[in-house]
Amino acid sequence: MVLLSSDIVPAAMDSAVHAKRSDVWHKHEHLMLLEKQKPKYVSARSDFLSVRAKEDQGGSEMGPLYGRLVAQEQLDAGTDIEAMQARIPTHFRDASTAPLRKLSVDLIKTYKHINEVYYAKKKRRAQGTQGEDSSHKKERKLYNDGYDDENHDYIIKNGEKFLDRYEIDSLIGKGSFGQVVKAFDHEEVCHVAIKIIKNKKPFLNQAQIEVMLLEMMNKADADNKYYIVRLKRHFMWRNHLCLVFELLSYNLYDLLRNTNFRGVSLNLTRKFAQQLCTALLFLSTPELSIIHCDLKPENILLCNPKRSAIKIVDFGSSCQLGQRIYQYIQSRFYRSPEVLLGIPYDLAIDMWSLGCILVEMHTGEPLFSGANEVDQMNKIIEVLGMPPKHLLDQAHKTRKYFEKLPNDTYVLRKPKDNKKYRSPGTRRLHDILGVENGGPGGRRLGEPGHSVSDYLKFKDLIYRMLDFDPKTRVTPYYALQHNFFKRTADEGTNTGAGVSSTPSPAVQPVMEPGPSNQPGLVRRIGGGEMDAMEVDHIHFHRRPKAFHQPHAERQVLPTDEDVSMVCLQASPVASH
Repeated sequence: MVLLSSDIVPAAMDSAVHAKRSDVWHKHEHLMLLEKQKPKYVSARSDFLSVRAKEDQGGSEMGPLYGRLVAQEQLDAGTDIEAMQARIPTHFRDASTAPLRKLSVDLIKTYKHINEVYYAKKKRRAQGTQGEDSSHKKERKLYNDGYDDENHDYIIKNGEKFLDRYEIDSLIGKGSFGQVVKAFDHEEVCHVAIKIIKNKKPFLNQAQIEVMLLEMMNKADADNKYYIVRLKRHFMWRNHLCLVFELLSYNLYDLLRNTNFRGVSLNLTRKFAQQLCTALLFLSTPELSIIHCDLKPENILLCNPKRSAIKIVDFGSSCQLGQRIYQYIQSRFYRSPEVLLGIPYDLAIDMWSLGCILVEMHTGEPLFSGANEVDQMNKIIEVLGMPPKHLLDQAHKTRKYFEKLPNDTYVLRKPKDNKKYRSPGTRRLHDILGVENGGPGGRRLGEPGHSVSDYLKFKDLIYRMLDFDPKTRVTPYYALQHNFFKRTADEGTNTGAGVSSTPSPAVQPVMEPGPSNQPGLVRRIGGGEMDAMEVDHIHFHRRPKAFHQPHAERQVLPTDEDVSMVCLQASPVASH
């Protein structure tokens, strides 16, 4: 601290000496005032403290600085005031020559920084004592008046009622779009799934497209026969668009997980395949022409955990033909070559995804599990060989994967990570499916419905679904006519002996469906169960007059014993 003259003036002293000292102290006090007017010269404080520390050792009862002045006076007895003033130490007043000032300037800055850190921590600790909950509430007020979190998702509270009708039960799942919750509808007295969209404009815009497409599909499928999730209604709740769906059960990925990723039977795979082909045929009708754009096991849900009936959900990335919005679509494992290559896409991309899904459902593992797009393309080529040259010629992303040689042919680029791949086409689908070995890993050896003939039909259908060229890739209409879906006299089991790898007969040519020659759809009969299916008329809300459905024979599928054999551990969920 700086010592003022009033602190050290003695209570009684000789008047002559007092007069001399008064002049000295007046000068000293004047210097102190100058120091206060120039804060940057803070070294004076340190110099004073240094002087005081030395004088304290002398034990002056009048104070350290006064003791120093008395000693100076005794040495200079008999001199005049000017001489005594000249002998007063002045080195601490010259900032440019005081080494202590240089040291003390840095020291004070250091102490100042220490103080700032200390008080900042102390302030944070004091705020922390108010409780974590109150801190969170304060932050939440920044987002949609406290209803949203920092990700613009609605803060779910179990028991809360939307529109005084939907009582929130639990959170089912979260995604980039927002959240899905299970709720109880007090008006219809049933549980529903509510998809709560993020409170952000881009997500709202895309969700509005999803609502439009769902309403179109549900209107065209008034009888609920074509395996598309039902949208009950939609509404706005605290700046969030909410879509109310029927509550479904497990998705197909959950089903695989409960088999320890060993896959489901070929019989159950067939049931799923027929329903999904039927759904894609429905989406391909002229009045819809809807591309799902994200078909994968997670977006295919069981209606009942013990039955094989399924429905397609999550049309959040979907679009109509001719109104394509995004280039980056489809989950990577199920992404078609035309999307990877940057070729304009159409409804055929969903058929490619379906082919990948069916193999995965039976083997338990993704057919093409690329870590990135380059890896994905290489894994596709390992199984299917090189893409046709005419596709690579028209693709604008060809150079990402291939190099064109002087002889006008293409070869794969060498991966940057030097990853090794098998030669094109050497990882045979025949071996992946275990056609001659009792299925994948020989796990289906001897089981009914898993003969070599069954596997050859399945393999042939998959090859048609995984055609590189979207123009020649099998359509849903032709896929439904494939021998894989027809029960024949060949019901024998796979013994593993006397087998042949001869491909199954090709699908018989039929008239390509057109706007006025649209084929019918396979529909469910028998109490809504998947025990029997037949071709019937399409029940559109506005069916064209020229619409005609050719007659077809009844096709009977196996019962649902395969689903019942899968032990589902988790509680039913729905994800849209």
